[in-house]
Amino acid sequence: MEHSLSDFNHQTPIQIRFNDIDGLGHVNNSTIMEYFDLGRLGYLNMSVGARLGVDGKNVVIVSYKTDFYKQVKINDQLTVLTKVYNLGNKSIKMFQWLIKNGESTPIASCDSILSGIDMHQNCSMVIPEEWRQCFNKLEKGTLIEDIDQ
Repeated sequence: MEHSLSDFNHQTPIQIRFNDIDGLGHVNNSTIMEYFDLGRLGYLNMSVGARLGVDGKNVVIVSYKTDFYKQVKINDQLTVLTKVYNLGNKSIKMFQWLIKNGESTPIASCDSILSGIDMHQNCSMVIPEEWRQCFNKLEKGTLIEDIDQ
């Protein structure tokens, strides 16, 4: 799947902390995964907001694939770009880029699948219609819904 900066409607600025740097002087790949988590949380807060967690309805990550393209150094200015590109019956497919500010190609990318979960019943759940509308609004009508998944 090809992407460009214009595909993303959500941005999360990242502050690199001193303890993010490893002995080689760059941000460790496991820390970059934390940056994607921050972007994921920012996206969910902006789209679904206070609806997340109500009545035990939440999401969990069930799969992710991350590719690393360039090193990140302590003085780099970073942003995580996030988009939901597909909604299944119980699944949310999300794609993210970590970019250096001012650049148009990613340092790393992450493709993940989240599942709706009912925390009270401890089982998967159908993504609520209200959430679907929130994702569609943020994605400005570009979202693909595949409710048979």
